[in-house]
Amino acid sequence: MTSPLEKLRNDVYKDDQVGKIEAKTSCRLISEDGNKMIYEGNYPVEPYKEGARGTYGGDFIAQGLNVAWESVGRPNFQPHSIHSYFVKAGSKDSLLRWEVIKVSDSRSFSNRIALAYQSHTNQLCFTLQCSFTKDNHLDKRDADHQKLIASGADIKTVPFQFKRNPNPKFFKYKDEIEDLLYFEHTNGNIAHAIPREIFSKTKNFDMNRIGDEELGFYVKFLDDYNLGKDYVRQSFLGLAFSSDSLWLATLVKALGLPVTSKDADFFRVSLDHTLYFHDLNFDSSTWLYVDYRFLSMGNNRILAVINFYTLDGKAICTAVQEAYGFLPGELIEKSRKQHEKYHGKSATSISSSDGVRTQQVAKL
Repeated sequence: MTSPLEKLRNDVYKDDQVGKIEAKTSCRLISEDGNKMIYEGNYPVEPYKEGARGTYGGDFIAQGLNVAWESVGRPNFQPHSIHSYFVKAGSKDSLLRWEVIKVSDSRSFSNRIALAYQSHTNQLCFTLQCSFTKDNHLDKRDADHQKLIASGADIKTVPFQFKRNPNPKFFKYKDEIEDLLYFEHTNGNIAHAIPREIFSKTKNFDMNRIGDEELGFYVKFLDDYNLGKDYVRQSFLGLAFSSDSLWLATLVKALGLPVTSKDADFFRVSLDHTLYFHDLNFDSSTWLYVDYRFLSMGNNRILAVINFYTLDGKAICTAVQEAYGFLPGELIEKSRKQHEKYHGKSATSISSSDGVRTQQVAKL
């Protein structure tokens, strides 16, 4: 009997005429009763690599977004925010059953809650609440405003926007992406282009400014959206899928240290994931810049803010994520020594005893 994962590989990954993200996140309606709908994913979520614990978080986010979107049924509505929690580790061994609650439908917004249950255990493993808005499209709003002006109609609101600019690394590398270190991963679904500096120690590193360290690299979802039915929707799904990838492993760079396979292998799991989509005018199958900072770490929780930009510097999405993690004492000691190299013994006191691992993390 073909397993759910084998079916995914045969139907989607081995067929080069299939839009991957559209197929991977597809679902079917099982039942509907009032404001409650039951869906089942057509394919399972999967680990980011063979043998990894649980399943990749971005898989949950993308499939959950698509399920919620299916329940909206309004062609000119797109997501503007997602709030999700990883409750239990997922499994590749069965499909997900999604219980969707229609929270509200108004003129300009639709809100949905989606709960993911693993079919073979009936265990709740992921929750998502998503809000959709009518025409999340800045250019269209500007064009509509100009039409109102031309018609002489009474103008009640004026389109206005502002965004944070990407950090300096965007401008340093945006014309040299092809020269950066390139690699594909997460079952061939994601590609990254990484500046080489991420693999070296940080000069003039200051341990007291870890939360101010601005990091960045480039990402794209490896798919041809022309093979699917809805280009815009696929682009949202591809970004949602990619938004949980790689950056958390680079925490060691914020500590002033090079990202190596050994040091990046510290324990961490995602607790939650929030996405704010600022506009629909982007293509996640082309390079996007990932601008991020680790704002804080304490009580074994790591908090980061991640901004996504197009190559023309347009901010199109912001992610906020908290993770649960532990840093080995050896890693913290390396960071402290890197600080002392430039600033002497002025860093926050951190124990170097291997026997108090949790205390070390809390003090950092």
